[in-house]
Amino acid sequence: MIPEKFKNYYTGKNTLFYPEYEFIIKLSYPRVFVKYKITEGYYTDFDKFFDNIAEVQYLEGDRPREIDQQQILNDIWDYITMEKGSNQDDYIES
Repeated sequence: MIPEKFKNYYTGKNTLFYPEYEFIIKLSYPRVFVKYKITEGYYTDFDKFFDNIAEVQYLEGDRPREIDQQQILNDIWDYITMEKGSNQDDYIES
């Protein structure tokens, strides 16, 4: 089952200006934009994903506490693995 908290997460691309990158926008508070470089296996390797984060912008302008920032990035990682992973069908209810 897909956790309800992920309903406000969106994956996107801007191939005109950043063809090697994707981004996640989280529209629930605190709203955040995270751009990361697409590399082979980035969605299967936790460290590879975090090493390839190029930009993190909090849309309200205020950064949460460090521990909350890490939790947000962990949640984004979880979302990406659900969205891109080979076991994606395990999360979709019939």
